[in-house]
Amino acid sequence: MPEPLGHSRRGSALGFTLAAMGAGTFTGTLGGGLLGEEFGWPAIFWMRIPIGIVLLIATIIGLNQSYAGAVHDRVKKRFDLLGSAILFTSLFTFVLGLSFARVDGWLSPLPITLVITSGVLGLIFAKGNKTGNFTILPIGLMKFPGFKSGAGSNFLITVASFVMWFLFPFYVTDVMGRSVLTLGALLALMAIMNLIGAGVAGYLADRIGDRLITFIGAMLTAIGLAVAGTQGSNPEMLSVILATIVIGVGFGAHQAAVYALTLRGTAPEHAGSTAAGLTVSQTIGTVVSIALMTSLLNWQQSINERSFAEAYQNLYLIAGGIAVLAGAIVIKKQSNIVNGTININSNPE
Repeated sequence: MPEPLGHSRRGSALGFTLAAMGAGTFTGTLGGGLLGEEFGWPAIFWMRIPIGIVLLIATIIGLNQSYAGAVHDRVKKRFDLLGSAILFTSLFTFVLGLSFARVDGWLSPLPITLVITSGVLGLIFAKGNKTGNFTILPIGLMKFPGFKSGAGSNFLITVASFVMWFLFPFYVTDVMGRSVLTLGALLALMAIMNLIGAGVAGYLADRIGDRLITFIGAMLTAIGLAVAGTQGSNPEMLSVILATIVIGVGFGAHQAAVYALTLRGTAPEHAGSTAAGLTVSQTIGTVVSIALMTSLLNWQQSINERSFAEAYQNLYLIAGGIAVLAGAIVIKKQSNIVNGTININSNPE
């Protein structure tokens, strides 16, 4: 998407792309709420089959267009099957280890073994990538402008915000006593706010800076999570709606800006690998969020005998703190300024 618009409008292109994803999430959550209310939750999964078929056909057609061709003047290389297998296995065992840790306990033999295996494979891949034996990722990816701070921020904001997808539904249905349709409407509202936040943030990132907009998006997400975490067992619907709106706008703004930050200084031939790195950071963040937050939830309820609403409040405040960290790590100090002025301009360096 960014290539046809050029380097200077990359934020707008990415904002438009993420806004389209927000529109899809909005349609899916609202439609899922209606299907669940009328036909039961299995209908939600059955409905994915025709949607997947249509998506497959559209993808096949789209990949045959001229704009989907390879990068010009790129040297063709053999696909790195071994490096891909090692990297995939490393990530898979890490995710699997976190999943088992949530169920069996963090100090159980199986999760520890899986995480150690993941670490060993990760070191093997890193060494092979550094020597040029594994080429699935470009050498020096971590040194690409904005990649480390962008991927780290993306990971943290996902850890923080994903509570809206696996804890918020229980809060709405069990604590607030609302229907599945109401839950679907709230999640759809958050999705449409993602759309708006991403679209506006992409435009602004091109004009006033990727880092600044990423920071603002993370702070809005933190504020929304803090508001949601202070509602207690008798929440006002208006306050819940307000928190949902702020979280949606903040997360959407952060996503558009952090992708622009990470990809703006990336060479076209490495854009796919860099974007994949961001996606992996988000995927790992999702798993960490579920494993960490559910473990903390169970600990509070079993050890401290707190109610779900009380534990929910604490978790959302913790999530808000993590969102603040997601914004903080994209702030960069100017090394050539004596007074240590903070640099949050559009330069991804």
